Amino acid sequence: MSLVLWNALYDGLRAGLDNEEFQVWIAPLRLMRQDAARLTLGCPNAFHRTWIRDNHLPRMREILAQLGQPLQIALEVLPAPQLAAKAAPQQLELPQVAQGRPRLNQRFIFDKFVAGTGNEFAWAAAKAMAQGQKLFANTLFLVSGTGLGKSHLTQAVGHQVLTCDPGARVAYLTAEDFANQMIAALRNKRIEAFKDRYRRGCDVLLLEEVQFLAGKDKTQDELGYTLDALLDAGKRLVFTGASPAGQIKGLKRHLASRLSSGLTAAIEPPDHLTRVRILEHLSREEGVSVNPDVLEYLAQDVVGDVRRLQSALVGLLAKGSLTGRPLDLRLAAEVLGHMHLQLSRVTPEQILNLVAQVYGLERGLLTGKSRKKTVTRPRNLALYLCRRHTEASYAALGRAFNRDHSTVMYNVDQVERGLGSDPKLSQELAYLEQRLGLANS
Repeated sequence: MSLVLWNALYDGLRAGLDNEEFQVWIAPLRLMRQDAARLTLGCPNAFHRTWIRDNHLPRMREILAQLGQPLQIALEVLPAPQLAAKAAPQQLELPQVAQGRPRLNQRFIFDKFVAGTGNEFAWAAAKAMAQGQKLFANTLFLVSGTGLGKSHLTQAVGHQVLTCDPGARVAYLTAEDFANQMIAALRNKRIEAFKDRYRRGCDVLLLEEVQFLAGKDKTQDELGYTLDALLDAGKRLVFTGASPAGQIKGLKRHLASRLSSGLTAAIEPPDHLTRVRILEHLSREEGVSVNPDVLEYLAQDVVGDVRRLQSALVGLLAKGSLTGRPLDLRLAAEVLGHMHLQLSRVTPEQILNLVAQVYGLERGLLTGKSRKKTVTRPRNLALYLCRRHTEASYAALGRAFNRDHSTVMYNVDQVERGLGSDPKLSQELAYLEQRLGLANS
């Protein structure tokens, strides 16, 4: 059962960090043991343990609380035979696009993706792209909200390409990674090497969350030139975003045209039948047999993104394991009741008022157009709190904050990414939750 909780914590951390930071600090961690009150994780060395404690521990506790398992987390240095092969680098180098496997989640493969009515077309298009089948173009743009599987499909393409051709040069990164690498290359006077890395040293480019580039004109120009070179060379490109490229505000027309020049496939929230199949799949993955009536009950109640569905199942399995109770409808009702309690204590209105008060801002600034950091940080925290603790949809929050739903999704995602690396942000969030009466949520 400890493995179930560790997998959920691991995935939660992955969702909030950029790929480079995740691979350096989280991937080397090892689950050592778990009891009713404590989860013990192993670190490669004392330095690594200190870094995790100072930079990632608050986010770990937060994820466990979301899963209904507010356990203590202990960090220990692994014995020598268990040391992870990769230690923290003394100097961060720009990742190279080279032969071999990029940093892909080993569980994000096609065989572990549950296709249904809302995602069947995207799944089929991604699989065809990965297998080198002739599509109308060599680009695929996957569009969806968070937690619906676009990262799974994107990385599955990478896995499939490398399975068929182990020597293929596959680059998997987010648009934020691309921008940061470009800035680092400019500072270090290595821009030509940066250009070569992607324009001449890449066979398949997998680029996630392109809405991050909105308003970043120089980065957009560089990416546009890179895409031209790759498309001219017949390379395969997969992009993901919260909205179709043409609907992303702040994206230049020429880049939006390149991103959407091929196939665009939307991923919709799973219907009831697909939710049941997802729960069945997750149960099998954990080696646990759950009564079909219980899975039907969970699928009926939990709608929206797949992560919430997974959280409900993990909560059920964890509570059953730790208390010794059967995985029946009564236990499922308790788990769902806890989840809904978290989503019913406050309203977006209360969150807006409190955040404005705490940061000494006029409430209108939080829903206005100001892009000053003194306003955007509180605004993003307010949006994150609304998504985490209310049932307001992205569209509803967009109306409340005078933004489109893709901007809301991006801002919420920025907070999620920042929580693992910005202790001050975690402290601010914890304080706001305490003021809202949600400190134990």
